[in-house]
Parts: sequence; C-alpha cells; structure tokens
Amino acid sequence: MEHKKQVSEELLLDFHLDRLTDEDCSWIEAELRRDADLRGISDRLGRVLQPLDHARPGPVPASLAENVLAYIARSTDPLLPIPFPTNSRDRSRSPFLHMRELIAVAACILLLVGVAVPGVSELRGRSQRALCANNLSSIFQGASAYQQAFGDSLPFAGGVAAASWLPGGEGGAPYASNSRHPYLLVKLNYGPKPKDFICPGSSIAEAMPTDQVAAHDDFGAARNISYDSLNLAGASPNLRPPVAIAYISDANPLFVGARFNDAVDPSCTNSAAHGGRGQSVLTLNGTVQFVRSPIYDATRDNLWTIGDVRRYRGTESTTRNDDAFLVPGYPITDPMIRASYKH
Repeated sequence: MEHKKQVSEELLLDFHLDRLTDEDCSWIEAELRRDADLRGISDRLGRVLQPLDHARPGPVPASLAENVLAYIARSTDPLLPIPFPTNSRDRSRSPFLHMRELIAVAACILLLVGVAVPGVSELRGRSQRALCANNLSSIFQGASAYQQAFGDSLPFAGGVAAASWLPGGEGGAPYASNSRHPYLLVKLNYGPKPKDFICPGSSIAEAMPTDQVAAHDDFGAARNISYDSLNLAGASPNLRPPVAIAYISDANPLFVGARFNDAVDPSCTNSAAHGGRGQSVLTLNGTVQFVRSPIYDATRDNLWTIGDVRRYRGTESTTRNDDAFLVPGYPITDPMIRASYKH
C-alpha cells in the first residue's frame, strides 16, 4: 500500500526523532498498533538509532570552534599522501592533501558531533517516551479485554498466603512475583506482545521469545519486563478501583536488583528508565502520561509508596483501592532470583 510505504519510509524517521506534530505522532502510533509489519520496521529503526539514546556528551565549550580553527592555523605538518581512486575523473589534482586539510575535516566532524549529538539525543528521548506510551496503551487494551471477559477483574494470577512480592522474604515467607499478573495478558493472548513490556529507554531489557510464552506462568527473566505494576497483594485485588489510579509505569526506583533501595527519596526520585527525567504512567481509565514527579495526580498520590511507609520488606500491601503502589516483578525462573531466594 502506498500509505504504508509513505509511513515507513518518509515519516518513521521523523517520528523516532520527534520532528512531527502531535497529530501526526498520534496517527503513526495508531498505524503502528494496526500494522504488525510497520511495527517491525519501526522496531528495527529504533535499534539502529539506539546508540543515540545512551550518548551522554558533555557540554560543548563556547570557544570550541575558535580553538579548533586556531589549531588548524598553527598546523605546519608536512604533506600526507592520499591516493585518489583510480576512476577519478580529475587527474590534474595533486595526489596529496595537507595535514591541515585533514585536520579541518576532522574539526568539522568534531563540531558536528559536539553540536548535533546532544540535540538528536534529546529528540530520541522524546521519541522513546512516545514509543513507551504506545506500549502502555497496548497493555491497557489487553487489560480492558481481560476485564470484559472476567467481570471487571484486573489480570490476577492468584494469591499466595503470607507471601512476599520481593525475593528472599523475611521469616521464610514464600515468594510470589507481582509480574505473574500482567503476564496473563501475554499468555492468554489478550493483545500485548512480550516486546510491549520493554521500555525503549532500557539498554539491558530484552523481550521474552514468543515461542516460550505458552510454557511459562511468568516472564522468563527480570530483563523481560521493564515496567512495574500495581501491587495485587491487597485485600481486594480483583475489583476495578472507583478512581483512575496508576496501573503500570516505568520501574520503581525504590527497588533495584530485587532489593529495597533506601538510598533515594521516594517523594522526588523518578524512574531511571528515561534518564531520571520522569516516568510514563498508565492509569486505569486508559490515560498514558509522562509525569516528571512520582506525585502523579490531583490526590497527591505517590506512585512508589503505600501511604507514609518508607521502608519495604516485600510483605506490605495497600489497604485502600485508591492508593497506587507500583512494584517490580522478579520471575522465580530468573537465575539471579533463584540464587538469592531463600527457600
């Protein structure tokens, strides 16, 4: 289709570099959800551009151009033999270039990298947020279909009595990973694919192979899910909350490597997924937004905590259905988790 060719060849790059209007971005996001082939093209393009996501160039000195030009002016290096290609049509030119000319070329590259890469990296960051929002929208569509099939229940893989949602629970508490619940959307074919649970801003995450989905009851490894989800260990996890609380977001910074991280302030620390600038959040009314603080709505609810609790062992759960508490899921099949979990 000509329409599809236009999207894939002329607009996808601008979409990834965040050079389109909001209206065009919304249109392309809808096309990506509709067209699996187009999503494949977009994913490959994203992988090609991925090095820009992790480029962290330092500030460009205001005098960079002047310093480089001064160095070129001082250069007195001898001629450097650079043979021209044998098919060159201009045989009258000398087959030698001054080192000064080569330095000038290198200087242009240096200036281009110093000036352009930070800008492109920032554009890629915004594009990543758009792709992250697209993932969360796909998850919401699956959760909505699940709710229709299961009497308004959120995806729930069952509770485990006195269990811990962090590995190595105190007192020998059994472990029940919170990621089992959203995994149902993949296993039961409600729409989301394994790749939809991978934030584009993560450099270490990897989508679970689709041919392994049916044989598992959870994601195969921690790297297969980079989003955290609503803790369903509460008293009534199957009921739709009466308010639009957060359901899934980028990773909670209070938990790193399957352990509680007390080195951060939960009132102001963002997820590391987007360079600490904020987190994409899906709420149960289907809204996806990028918030620059863990305090995400008018009720001043904190994404990362239960009420005023500040330290966690893995057995805490919410007592209110309007208090979001997004926690990680560490599949028991992950080698790191199996090694650290105390049976």
